[in-house]
Amino acid sequence: MTFTLGVKVLVALISALVAGIVISALILSYYEGGITEQQMPSPTDNFENSSLLVGLEDPINLTNNPRDSVYGQVAAWNNSVYVVWQDSMPAGGRNYDIFISKSENKGDTFASPINLSNNEGFSEHPQIASHSNNVYVVWADNTSENKEVMFARSVDDGATFEEPQNLSNNPSDSFNQEIAALGNYVYVVWLDEENDGHSILLKGSTDGGATFGRAVEISRNANDLTLPKVAASGDKVYLTWNVLDDDLGDSLFFVKSSEDGNALGNITKLNRESDVGEAQIVAYGNAVSVLSGGPYSFEDTGLFLTKNLDSGDSSSGPVEINANGRFANPMNVEGAAHDDAGQQVLYVAGQVLVSGNEEILLLQMSGNDSKVTALANLSRNSGISECPSIAIAGGNVYVVWEDLTPGNHEILLARGTLA
Repeated sequence: MTFTLGVKVLVALISALVAGIVISALILSYYEGGITEQQMPSPTDNFENSSLLVGLEDPINLTNNPRDSVYGQVAAWNNSVYVVWQDSMPAGGRNYDIFISKSENKGDTFASPINLSNNEGFSEHPQIASHSNNVYVVWADNTSENKEVMFARSVDDGATFEEPQNLSNNPSDSFNQEIAALGNYVYVVWLDEENDGHSILLKGSTDGGATFGRAVEISRNANDLTLPKVAASGDKVYLTWNVLDDDLGDSLFFVKSSEDGNALGNITKLNRESDVGEAQIVAYGNAVSVLSGGPYSFEDTGLFLTKNLDSGDSSSGPVEINANGRFANPMNVEGAAHDDAGQQVLYVAGQVLVSGNEEILLLQMSGNDSKVTALANLSRNSGISECPSIAIAGGNVYVVWEDLTPGNHEILLARGTLA
C-alpha cells in the first residue's frame, strides 16, 4: 500500500516533548476530511501523546467484486493478517458464503480468498480469532433448516482449513456467535433461541479447536437482541452481553470464568439508564475493558466504557467518552489494546455520523486513565461506512469495514503503524 494522506491544508509541524516525537500523521488525518469547521478543535484542545500512532495509509478495497461483500472482520498475528467476510453468491438468489483472505506481509498484499462455507444455505456474521499458526472462524448457517454455529480452523497459518464443525448441533436456532483464542484455548459463545426463552451458551477447547467440551449455560437473562461477547487473557475467560427490554430498561452484564469456562464467577451488572448498544470486550494483561456505543437513537451520548482491573476482580467506571463531541453516538464499536513502554493504549473503531455521513473513526486512549489521546477519520468518503473491526499485531493496527462508496458493498482495510 502507498503511504498517502492527501492532506488538503498545510499544517505546521508541532514540536512534541512527549517521547520526543513529532505529532503524527494521525492528527493530520483527523483535521482532514469529514469534520466540519464547527467541529474543529480549538488551539488549546489538542490531544496528548498522539504520536503513539505514527502513520495511517489510505484504505484499500480487499473484495473489489460486483457482489455484495459485507460484515468484514479482521485478526492478526505477527506479520500475518486475516480478513473474513460474507459474500453474496451469483447462483441461488441471495445466498451468502463465508470467505477469508490472508496476508503474510503485514497487509501489503493479500492471497486469493478461500470459501469456507461453500454450501446452499445462508452463511452469515463471521467472527475470527488467531494465535500463532492457528486461525479460527465461526459463523451462523441455516443449511440444516435451523441456524447452527459453524466452526472452521486452520493450523497452517490460514493456507488451508479443515472441514467445518457444527458446534451448536441442536434443533433450536443458534446465532450471534463470537470467538476468542489464547494459546491452545479457544472459546465460542452464542445465543440459543429455545421455546421457553433464550440462553447464552459457551463452549471451550483446550487443544486448539480440535475438540470442544460441553456447552456451558452462562445466563438465561437474554432475548433475541442479546449479543454475547467473549475475550481471554491468562487463564481467564471474560464475557459480556446486553439485554434490551422496554419494560425493565437496558442492561449490560459482565462475568469472568476460569477452568475452561466451567467455573463462573458472579455476574455483574454494568448499566446506564438507556441506549445500551452492542457491547464489545477487550482483555489485555490484567485489565478488561467493556465497550458499548449507542444502538438505535442518535442522542448526545458517547462511548460507554467500564474498566475491570485485577483480572476482573475490581472495577473502574463506568465512564462516557465522546472526545469533546467528536465521537458522539458511536455505533458498532470494536476495540483492541497495545502496550507502549509498559502503558496500555486502547484503540476503539466506531461508526460515527460525521457531517451527515456514516464514517469510521479510530479513537486512541490511554488505557490507564481512559484519556483520549488521538482521533482519526479512516474512511473519509461519500458513501456509508459501517461495521468496523480492529486488530493489532506486529507493530501495526488494522481496521476493516463495509463500505458503499464503490457502488456496492465492499470490504475496505486501513493500516496504521505503531511507534
